[in-house]
Amino acid sequence: MNDTIQHMLDEVEIPRMTRIRQRFDSQEIETPWDEIRFQMEQDWVRSALRGKKTVGITVGSRGICHLPTIVKSIVESLKESGIEPFVVPSMGSHGGATAEGQAEVVRELGFSEEYTGAKILSGTEVRLLGVTDSGLKVFYDSKALTLDGIIVLGRVKAHTDLEGDVESGIQKMIAIGLGDQKGAQVVHAAGLDWAVPRLKDIASYCLDHANIIMGIAVIENAYDRTCHIECIPREKIREREPELLAYSKTKLPKFHFNDIDVLIVDYIGKNISGDGMDPNVIGRSMIGFKNREIRINQIAALALTPETMTSALGVGLADVTTERIYRKMDLDIMYTNAITALALKGAHIPIVMNNDRNAIRLAMLASAVHDRSIHSLRVVRIRDTLHLGEIQVSPAILEEVRNLPVTEVLSEPETLQFDAAGNLIDL
Repeated sequence: MNDTIQHMLDEVEIPRMTRIRQRFDSQEIETPWDEIRFQMEQDWVRSALRGKKTVGITVGSRGICHLPTIVKSIVESLKESGIEPFVVPSMGSHGGATAEGQAEVVRELGFSEEYTGAKILSGTEVRLLGVTDSGLKVFYDSKALTLDGIIVLGRVKAHTDLEGDVESGIQKMIAIGLGDQKGAQVVHAAGLDWAVPRLKDIASYCLDHANIIMGIAVIENAYDRTCHIECIPREKIREREPELLAYSKTKLPKFHFNDIDVLIVDYIGKNISGDGMDPNVIGRSMIGFKNREIRINQIAALALTPETMTSALGVGLADVTTERIYRKMDLDIMYTNAITALALKGAHIPIVMNNDRNAIRLAMLASAVHDRSIHSLRVVRIRDTLHLGEIQVSPAILEEVRNLPVTEVLSEPETLQFDAAGNLIDL
């Protein structure tokens, strides 16, 4: 950092921050593994599984609440029916688009054979299953096709970039997850604006021609906790998933205020969002704006989650980042994901600061507001975009939300604490 830049940053005063709690609907399923067992005992499920000897369960790269335990419960149910279960990594181009990389991702998420009781069946070779009426090639995981059937497990929620009646969920898991890198490439080939109709077309073909038995949809509330689980017959997935997506969008976390000058994001990562940060929260996406009602001037991203390992895709949605993200990122992994999805903006590298303090100061300086005083600047600090329950806000926002029925003040104003290297101590 040269002296001129450091002098400019040293003149920026960081406001004291107050911890507040934002309240959302907290209804949840406290023991989702029991709900899975209940769902798997339905007569139609038992009928659909009858005669099957080997069944795979799709597992993506997202951080879904209780996911290893949910999968373990599915595995136990299958074994009780005399079926040999397999965990099938289904994540498009993630994990560097290699069988070893994807197997490592699911192990990092807690899917060891010892815990789940199921072998990991990882592969990135695909078979051309056919061609849709619209001319799209349909690719399907070769190893998945060796099994008697597939249970498509996925979290249904608003996607980071896609917009339509189907976004993240069962059909995306089929078209992109089970399509591996080639399938993901076909879906994204015309750009993200056209991805939803292509995704639905490919998923529909697979539902009619592949070995899919059923879907299991998981929905989470604003606190990242499981609030709904539903087994869906294969023939009803196309009809039911849009209804579940609409319901899931009512559960999204959000800010109970708007107009943010600086957003400090402690962690970004693939386990948080496909874009590292959820565009439904920050308003920005790989292809422009996801929610134009949200105004955030500058975003400072400070660190990668341990679960994302070296994938920093999404850092391009920030304006400022830190050396600890820059030095950890694996460009091969990040570029593979970005180029496959034609979402190049996510792999752009913003201005890199040597520590958290300077990153925050630069974001404040770059906000270019008329009054940048500590009393007027609207600053928010979050752990990540999945966790918006407890956050920190500057005095200007505190005055606005102090008396709202959906917020609660948890502390007195606190000075952010940095270590000797200039990084936040409580990151």
